[in-house]
Amino acid sequence: MPDERTPRTAGATPGAPPAPDVSIVMVTMSNWTYLGPCLESLAAMASPYAYEIIIVDNGSTDGTQDRLRAGYPHVRLIENGRNLGLSRATNQGIQAARGRHVLLLNDDTLVTGASLDALVTFLDGHPDAGAAGGRLLNEDGSLQAGFNRFPTIGEEILIATRVGAAIDGAYPSTGDAAAARRVDWIGSACLLIRRAAIEEVGLLDEEFFIYGDEVDLQFRLKRAGWHVYYLPDVSTIHFGGRSLNRWRRRRMVYRGKMLFYRKNYGFVRAGVLRIVLGGLTLAKLGCWAVTAVLPPRRDRARRELQSNVEVLRLCVRLK
Repeated sequence: MPDERTPRTAGATPGAPPAPDVSIVMVTMSNWTYLGPCLESLAAMASPYAYEIIIVDNGSTDGTQDRLRAGYPHVRLIENGRNLGLSRATNQGIQAARGRHVLLLNDDTLVTGASLDALVTFLDGHPDAGAAGGRLLNEDGSLQAGFNRFPTIGEEILIATRVGAAIDGAYPSTGDAAAARRVDWIGSACLLIRRAAIEEVGLLDEEFFIYGDEVDLQFRLKRAGWHVYYLPDVSTIHFGGRSLNRWRRRRMVYRGKMLFYRKNYGFVRAGVLRIVLGGLTLAKLGCWAVTAVLPPRRDRARRELQSNVEVLRLCVRLK
């Protein structure tokens, strides 16, 4: 009896399997607690589309590789001896993919067959679509993120000061579309991309170690004439933020923002962003320096001070 988790590959012949409809590409690193359930959600799909799963392991130390080899022989595993970054590892998966569409999927998600089917069907029916995605949900079913606009200085101020989050907890993401619509960009926790579009605009920019790479890719798609679509009826549960603590994540997020501005918006706007973020970071440093004298908040303040100093260094000299 074949393994129930083996994806459908209708029409396959020994030694010459047909190209699947979808190549699901995931990057993982010591995250089996979430990767295991994610794979089971994929196994439970009853999709008419043929798919393959490619997992790029960035040096896991929790036995992920052994678990995959033993329990998921259909998964194509690419092993890296160390953390090469999300962009570079994702590119390894894309380059190994054979599908006519590529699904970028985080390893801390739960996917339904209906959502994957809807994404594939939409791309097949809309030749102008370079990519499509849907709503990301928290574990309790509440909205985590929808679609986004390409960043602006004003938006960055609202994010950095948390004024935007006070107005809307999902800010700057939006998820209130009543029907499928063209958008600027969608998070890559679950994003289906047409292979032809990737071949035209290129892979992820590996200068983005993590964060910002998906914005840059979809910016290039739009510049090349492709459209990104948001499908409100498509939803994926995304646990999110499990691989990096908030302080390390902050530096990587800000680095991604600055790289995106430098690459796509030019010297002047990139400089303005660094001045604005640097000024706001100095203000935060002052507040946390005062807070550090309070014993109950001392440990938190120390972490915040260190994190914001790292951001300030990026504002002065991006590297």
